[in-house]
Amino acid sequence: MLMALTRRRFLSGLSLFAVTAGGCQSVPSGLPDQPTGVTPVVTETLPPAQGEMIGSGPVRVAMLLPIGGSGNGAKIGIELRNSARLAVEDFGSDTLQIVVKDTAGQPELALSMATEALAEGSSALLGPVFAPEVSRIAPTLRQSGKIAIAFSSDQTVAGNGIYLNSFLPQGIADRTVTYAFSQGLRTFVALVPNNAAGAVMERQLQETLQTLGGEVLQVERYEPNDGSVQTAAAAIAAKANEAQAIFIPDGGPSPNAIAAALRSNGVDIAAKKLLGTGLWNSSSLADPALAGAWLADVDQARINEFKTRYRQKFGAEPSTNAVLGYDSVSLAVSIVKVHGPVGFTAGVIEARSGFTGYGGVFRFGSDGSNQRAYTVYEIEPGGRRKIVSPSPTSFSGA
Repeated sequence: MLMALTRRRFLSGLSLFAVTAGGCQSVPSGLPDQPTGVTPVVTETLPPAQGEMIGSGPVRVAMLLPIGGSGNGAKIGIELRNSARLAVEDFGSDTLQIVVKDTAGQPELALSMATEALAEGSSALLGPVFAPEVSRIAPTLRQSGKIAIAFSSDQTVAGNGIYLNSFLPQGIADRTVTYAFSQGLRTFVALVPNNAAGAVMERQLQETLQTLGGEVLQVERYEPNDGSVQTAAAAIAAKANEAQAIFIPDGGPSPNAIAAALRSNGVDIAAKKLLGTGLWNSSSLADPALAGAWLADVDQARINEFKTRYRQKFGAEPSTNAVLGYDSVSLAVSIVKVHGPVGFTAGVIEARSGFTGYGGVFRFGSDGSNQRAYTVYEIEPGGRRKIVSPSPTSFSGA
């Protein structure tokens, strides 16, 4: 799912607008200014709406979430809904009203809910979560002229009014590899899962190194079982011994199993720089074989601040993905305060200076994708992480 990019499916959605521990509000950088003290006047009366209402402002935005779905879909739906509640309380209970509509993670129901929301006067949509849902609502959304800030990390569903507020795997891979190149590493091999997420990571590795002038000596794919990992490690061992860096983007047991398999096939792991991603949060980082590895991830200090506030409010431990609901609603509130209901346009959303959120600075591209700042960590003995390259605080040239 979302931030975790499971082997089978990725969602999306990301953050926007940071709040200090005290809950102080500020308009995200990048939004064109109104004269000081001027708030757009909203005169239109909204029709009745079906669904849970959060906030009582004069501008309406619909949030399409898989609350009634199964498994992780329902969990992330509830987290995004709760985070929206927190954001509205912090920033705009009298500015914005969110109508929550349950898609159950089903494309046809998502279309029905989107159609209903637009008929009820929603100025924009936040969601859906899953890529098939986003694809299903796209024609109707574009016909309406409205925009959606969706929570899918599948970049193929973005564009033409659909923006992905998510932790895109391409950006995480690019940050890891770019940092490694900046530290003098020029030759790379990679072991990636044989699925859509692995294909995205492999393609980004190739594109980044082609741009920088590095070289990918070999890539091997594996299935999620020990035999396949061993086969891939044996096939890549010779080139791995030649390379300076070994890119292992997947999380869970993969980094540990791959390191052990490479070592058993004669690769001197200690002489190589292992490279990972934030997916390693689900791996055993205390494994001595991973000590010294570099990985890109969202700034954990910011994320932990958000999680603390969420726990205090809802009495539950949120996933990192919960921040997406908070930040997306906060951005919506900020747009309404500056521009009113007509502010949900490409010119506003695609501000090149970007926005600042719990997940760091980010901005949306004209193709609906996002560019985001990530922190690079080094794994220390015992599994601790230290920052070796902090997240940038602004976009170069913005």
